[in-house]
Amino acid sequence: MDEANRAEPGVVVGDDGSDGARLAVDWAAAEAEALGTCLVVVRTMTLPLPNVDFVPGVITPVAGEIVADQSFVDYAEQELAETAAAIGRKRPGLSVRTRVRLGRASWELADIGRQAELIVVGASGRSGVARLLLGSTAAQVVHTSARPVVVVRAAVEGQRRVVVGVDGSAASVAAVRYAYDFADRHDCVLHAVHVWSDPPEDVFGPARSGGEGQPDPCDQGERVLAEALTGLGELHPDVVVRREVALGRVAEVLLDQAEAATLLVVGGHGRGALRGAFLGSVSHAMAYHAPCPVAIVREGVEEHPG
Repeated sequence: MDEANRAEPGVVVGDDGSDGARLAVDWAAAEAEALGTCLVVVRTMTLPLPNVDFVPGVITPVAGEIVADQSFVDYAEQELAETAAAIGRKRPGLSVRTRVRLGRASWELADIGRQAELIVVGASGRSGVARLLLGSTAAQVVHTSARPVVVVRAAVEGQRRVVVGVDGSAASVAAVRYAYDFADRHDCVLHAVHVWSDPPEDVFGPARSGGEGQPDPCDQGERVLAEALTGLGELHPDVVVRREVALGRVAEVLLDQAEAATLLVVGGHGRGALRGAFLGSVSHAMAYHAPCPVAIVREGVEEHPG
């Protein structure tokens, strides 16, 4: 298979030159170094591109023929080479690759990262409500990729805490494994949270609690946490784990916990043959609203693909 079209291992990160992308690249580089794997920085370009004449300081479109002008590709490759060099100076032991791909950013990132350990994207925001917005590329990658995806927002400095939402589902089990591994790599406390609500519940709707004769939410929540964490303490003996059963609105509880977190981890719930195109309501809300970096982990991805 041609190298330009093959999938990449390691940590794959999208870079469009924006401030959000630079933050994502920095985060991805640190994570690739912690994982002991390579970093792949990807710049995408959408076709068709206008045939243009270059005038110093001005790009003037020329009416007529639409082509993929090689000068755009060359410029993108030069920018990525400079990015790779800067990363190399900061992290000299890290292997950094760059790729320029022609096509829609979300499709190309999901394709090139289909065998990656992790895909990293920056969250796009504007004005004073940046935490409430998610760029279209990031949103599409989160919804379609089968690999773990991290949406990067600035974390609070000095915090060493990983929060993981636990609901007992297969995707939640994968999320707990990912969160445990991350906490171990980065010497973080792991905060496992089960939020009791009597389903079905609107993600931001009022919580329900059981009445007389109903299961005790704290007991049931403790059982869910115990089952999800079983055996992982032996694999990660140095990780301090704190368990919490909360009564409240699922999304709001997790968002509150994430305010002081290094990373928030949630499971992405898929359905049927097109499971990659679906996302659970809570994971959707976290991707769009979390105030810190958030990892969305699909069920069955705790083991790296062969």
